[in-house]
Formats: sequence, C-alpha cells, structure tokens
Amino acid sequence: MYKLFYQSVFFVFTLVSALFVGCANAVVKPSIKVVTEFMPPLQMAKSGHQIHGKVAQLVQAVTKDTGLPHSIDVFPWARSYLWATTKPNVLIFPIIRTKEREDKFHWVGRVWSFSAQMYRLKGRKPIVINKLEDAKNYNIAVYRDDFFHRYLLAQGFNESNLYPAAGIEQSINLFLNKRVDLILVDSSIFEYYLKQYQRDIDEVESLFTLKNVKQNDAYIALSKSTNPAIVELFKQSYQRVAASPEFADSLRDAVAVSANTQ
Repeated sequence: MYKLFYQSVFFVFTLVSALFVGCANAVVKPSIKVVTEFMPPLQMAKSGHQIHGKVAQLVQAVTKDTGLPHSIDVFPWARSYLWATTKPNVLIFPIIRTKEREDKFHWVGRVWSFSAQMYRLKGRKPIVINKLEDAKNYNIAVYRDDFFHRYLLAQGFNESNLYPAAGIEQSINLFLNKRVDLILVDSSIFEYYLKQYQRDIDEVESLFTLKNVKQNDAYIALSKSTNPAIVELFKQSYQRVAASPEFADSLRDAVAVSANTQ
C-alpha cells in the first residue's frame, strides 16, 4: 500500500515538474513571427513556404542563431507592417529605417541598401531630368505605399502624376507596357524582373538617382512591444552572423551599393 502511495506521489511530482519545465521553456523561448513581402531577388517565396534570396538567407541564419522557435510568412507589405506595429515578437524585413519609423521598432541590423533609380524606356520620347523637380512633368509608376512612393509624395508629387501599383511587378509592367513615362524602383529588383521578362537592360536608361535620400538602408527590425531580452538576443546573433565568413563579404557588398551619400 505504501509502495503504491509513493509511486503515485512520484508520478504526480514528475508530471508537475514536466509541466513547470514546459511553462518555463515557453516563457524563455517564445515563438517569433517573421513577416516579409515578396521582393525578388532579396526574398522569394509564397506564404507558409520556405523563403530564399539574398536577404532572406541572412535573416534565416540570424533567426536560427537565436535558438528561438519561429514561423515565416510572406504577406503584402501593408499587412506585414500592420503585424509588426501591433503585435509583440514580430520580426519584419527588409524595412527602411526612417525618422518616422525610428521609435516604432527595435532595429536589429542592416541587411540591404536600396538604390533608387528613375528609369525611362529608350524607345520613347526623350526625357531630361536634372533634378527631382523635373520629374513632376511626367507620369511615374511606383509601388503603392512603399518608401519611394511616400518619399515622392513628401517632395510635392501628387496622384495626378504618380501611378501607384499594388506590387513591384505590377509597377514594372505599367512601365514596360508604356502606360507611364518613368518608374522609380530599386536597381537590383528592376534588373531581376527585366531578366524574367527577357528584356535587355539596354532598353532602358537611368535618368536620376535619389542621392540625397539618407534612409535607403533596409534593416531587420522587431516590433516595439517585443521583450528587451529577445531584442538583445537578436542583436547578438546578427553580429555573429554578419561577421561570419558566409555573410561578411556579401553583406559588405550589399550595403555598399546604396543610393545615398554615406
């Protein structure tokens, strides 16, 4: 009888201990929600699938280094941004670090520098742009609500000469199909889509570079309500991964190709 009693006590103790350890682990290792958008060649995937690409590989390595469980989703930019500004333990990338966004996120590390170029099709009417103000005389394709779209609006452009598309690919289609005069887009992304469409880079001409833009650097960021200990963990992992032989050179090259004057 006493043997049965002690066996029962031992079983309950073991069960409670297991539950306690499980709860402790749940607190120490919360799940991280990683959100991004479809932006080849930086990151490519469909929602719920493994992502790949230049920036995606770096982010995956950083997240793996933290040892925290995580899930990855590819959403339209507006939805990814909403998640990252309203929920804890959300990692978003690549996000341009602007003055307006500075206090809305914890900034982990730089992963890319966008090169904002304004292009025209060579076969169309000649266009001369010596300064950004000159572009107000033409129709320009942009990606709706992204940084470049908002930047142009802040510089006095309006919806009468801006053609915001639902995605980067759609804005490039507008441009290639001669629905607009110009397009403002990152050069590496633009060149990727030209190859996809079997179009030659010689068909287009870069007329203007946003050299005065100081916030072209894109980062890994964590939602503001994320636990500070988790933020520090990600920052340490980023430093280790960024300094590793696998990523040090490519990261240095990526951030060197920038549209700003650093």
